[in-house]
This record gives sequence, structure tokens and C-alpha cells, in this order.
Amino acid sequence: MEQVYYIFDGKSRQWIECLDPWVQEDIEEFGITIITDQMSNGSTGENKAGKSGKSLLAYADVQDFSNRYSCIYKKAAGRWRIQLYKPQKTAIVLVDVFTVMASREGVQLHTRGSKQYSLRLDYGKWQYSAIPSKSDQVESGGSFFNYKYDWTDEGFDFSVEIPRIVVDRVMTFLKECSQEEFGFTPSVPGNIPGARLLKYFTLYPLDANVGWYVDMLGYDFARQVTRSNDTNFSLICDYLKLPKSKGLQRAYRENGRVLLLCFFLMKIGIQDQNLWPVFFDLQVLMGNGLEKYGIDRSGNLYRRQGSTLWYWWGGIDVYQINYWWQEQSEEIKQEYDPRYVGWQLLVKWLFEKWEPHRCAEILRDALKCDSYQVVDCLRMWFQSYTKDELNREFIQGIYRTGFSEETHNLWMAEVRRQQAALNEEYRRSKEAKKKDYMNIEFVLTKGDLLKEEDTPQGRFKVARSGRELFELSEKFHNCVFYLYTEKMQRRDCIIYYLEKEGAPVACIEVAKGIITQALGDHNHILTSEIKDAVIDWGIRHNLEFKPDR
Repeated sequence: MEQVYYIFDGKSRQWIECLDPWVQEDIEEFGITIITDQMSNGSTGENKAGKSGKSLLAYADVQDFSNRYSCIYKKAAGRWRIQLYKPQKTAIVLVDVFTVMASREGVQLHTRGSKQYSLRLDYGKWQYSAIPSKSDQVESGGSFFNYKYDWTDEGFDFSVEIPRIVVDRVMTFLKECSQEEFGFTPSVPGNIPGARLLKYFTLYPLDANVGWYVDMLGYDFARQVTRSNDTNFSLICDYLKLPKSKGLQRAYRENGRVLLLCFFLMKIGIQDQNLWPVFFDLQVLMGNGLEKYGIDRSGNLYRRQGSTLWYWWGGIDVYQINYWWQEQSEEIKQEYDPRYVGWQLLVKWLFEKWEPHRCAEILRDALKCDSYQVVDCLRMWFQSYTKDELNREFIQGIYRTGFSEETHNLWMAEVRRQQAALNEEYRRSKEAKKKDYMNIEFVLTKGDLLKEEDTPQGRFKVARSGRELFELSEKFHNCVFYLYTEKMQRRDCIIYYLEKEGAPVACIEVAKGIITQALGDHNHILTSEIKDAVIDWGIRHNLEFKPDR
């Protein structure tokens, strides 16, 4: 057995191979210092693993501690070890990890104890196993499917990224195994993350790209894949109902995930294969990495565990789209897929306006949904489009820069302009209403006027005109002028007020022999003394005191 150890070097900020005997000792004997991705070169350079003989730097990626969806606890890798068993064609990757947590003082060890994760790659048996592993259920189309995740997958709180130096050493060993098996070394795609590459190459050395689709499509597809296939392109195309063109096959060899992109493009209405290469460089689809998607047995795309929900747009799970969808006839609904209706409408609109290649470029950037401005811009487009409110300036902005921050700012400027126009219209309407209301003289009966009287607590008076009601509203800082002028003109109510030492202290609404409101300045409740005075006044004039608050 060949065994190699790797430790983190604070000076170079890299994992390095270590041949010193001390690094093989029990990890509980070591001193541990936490190094994070956010530390400066100066602070990490002062710490160098091994400087005291039994000291390790534990490296933690904590850039997402502030993410609302991330756990406060993360894992810090303290030491990596590779065990290579040549006769058995087996490689074992071991990592000693510590739990770290965020605090006001920075990142600290949560507990002193360590755990060991392992990845066993049995190339000779075409198997791999990872510890820890996690099984979860995903619902799609009303059915539940079991999926297994392990620490080679990204996006989980217990995940630890395997360093490149470790991946390269294990891949060298696995390629030697494949040379013995096939007589040549299979080519390896350059865009597969290290941990997944180890997993996929062990299972499918002649076509590591198929590993993406085994993870995405599940057991039904996995059982059709054989280790001896030099390419599974035709198999995947049959499963996803994609054309088997030579251009697409070349693209698959370079980037296996292009077939997932083409599957999605067909779903949203782009059937022209000549446009598909525009999208081949996409690494993110609707705010998620492509590895975060799955396809169920019904051919529905869904988000797997660990996907981002914040930037999702396009289906009826979005409020605006769902509201529009509910108002459509069944005939119109038959033309669209509720999971992609927003994208289908956008594709239709784009290709009706401009030449196909430019439309594809605009759509490609929109599909990333990599910022809230882009998603917000898509939502504003959908709302304007479905209400037939798209103006020339918006359309030109989309053509120039697509669904981008620039277009979003253009749209927000128009929203602010419209809001300012509405505010100005409201102000003018309010001024006109004020002018009309100020000239109104209320028709009061003898009984209304008899309720005016002097009391020890002050003088009860009735508002005789719109102008008086306006002055009362200004003094009370309430809305009695705008809300009750017309009511008094229709005699739906009468407004009285109690004035004490020349200042109003209670605003009183009387309707149908009932005191329905009695409030003070800023609609505050009355003091007990003023309230008692209003009640006594009502009793003297046969008014029942039943304020609604």
C-alpha cells in the first residue's frame, strides 16, 4: 500500500504533500489553528503548518456564513491522506475535519474532537462509497424519489472540497488502472469538479460525462449505462428525446452538461439546433448550478437538494405568473407548460421581434438569473407584456443590453417617473378637491345648533362650513376635512368639537343619534376628563356614546 499525507501551508495558502514522520501521528495530539478563505496573506503567512513539530492548520471555506440558507457550523479540513492499493485497484481518500463556527471574535473551533470522512474508489469493482452520506426524498409530479448525496457533492453543510493536489494524485492512479484495463488512457473532461471526477471516472472511465446524467436521471437511466461504453451520447439523447447530431455529440464530449441545456431549450420552445451553441457556455441555469437539477420519469425538470430558490423565475409558482395564468382560458393554457410558461412567453416575444441569434444572446444572459436585478427585470417585463404596457424605450433597452442591470435601472427610472406623475396627479386632485370643499356651507338644523353649549370643561361647537372643517383638521392633525366634508354635506353625520381655552381637545362624530367617534389630537384616545365631558354632553342631548374605538 502507498500512503501519502497532505497538510495546509499558511505561507503559500495551498495544500502540500508532507513526508515528515510527525504528520502520521494521531491527530488528537496536534495543535490546531483555523485558517479561512477570508484571511489575508499576511495573517496566514505567519502560520505555517509543522513549524512546531505537532501543529496543523485546519482550512475552512466560510464565505457563505452570512448566507441566510447556510448553517452557522462549517467543516475545516485538517489533514488529507491517500491510500493506494495497486493490486486491488482501490484508492481511499481520508480527511480529518473539525467543526467551526462563526463568532464575534471570528471563526473558532466548535469542538476539539475531529471526524474522519472517507471516499473509497474501487476501480476494480466499479464502485465507490462516501462517508458521510445523506439520503433525501424529492417530490416531483406527485411522486417521491430517493436520492443519495455524499460529500463529493457541493452545496451541503458537511461538504469539504477535495484539494486539486489530492484529486490529481488519485486521478494519476486511476488512469494507470484504466491503462491496464483498456490498453490506453481515456480522455478526461476538464470541467468536472474534482470530487465528482473521481466518482464518475471510477464508475464510467470511458465516458465520465455520463455521470452527470446518472445523478440527474436516477436509477431507471443508470441501469442502462455500461462501463464499456466509450460514449453514452445516443443513450442520453434517446432518454431526453434530443436529436443525435454530430455537432451536439462533439459538444457533449467537451461539456457533458450541454444535453441538459438543450433539453431545457426544447422545453421553452427553442427547436432550432443552430441556436443551441449560443447557450453551451452556461454554467448557471435560473440561479442554480447545472448539477443542482434533476429530471424525473415524466421528463419534468426540478431542483435538487441544496438549490437556490431565491432567483427561480418562469413557472406558475411565481405570484405574478400564477395570477395571470388563473385568468387564462383552458384553450390558452393548453399552449403552454405551467412550469416554463414565463420563459415560453419570453421566447415567443423575442423571436417575433428580432433576428434569432440576437434573441438567443438575450435569452442566454436572462437564463442565468444571477442577480436580483435580472430577475426583477424579468418580472417587470412579464407584467408589462401581459398588460400590453411595453413601450419603445423598454424594448430598445432589452435589445441593447438584454435583461441586465442596465435595463433594470432603465425600468426603475420609468417606474419612478410614473410614480411621480401619479403623485402629481394626486396632488392636483387633492388641491382641486380642497378648493371645492372649502366653499361648502353645511345645512344645519335647529337641533344641530342647540347642541352647541358652554360647559366647565369647554365649549362644544359644530363645524358650519368646509373651511371650518379644514381648520379643525389642521389643528387636530387628522383627516376629518377630506373624509367627512361630503358626509356632512349629505347629512350622513355631523362633526362637533370640544374647545378648551381656545384650543380644540376633542373631535366628535355624531350619526343617527349616536356618538360614533370621539378622538383627540392625531386621533389619540381622549383623557378620562375629556371623555367624561363628551359622555355627559351626549347624555344631555340624548346621544348614545358608542365609539368604534
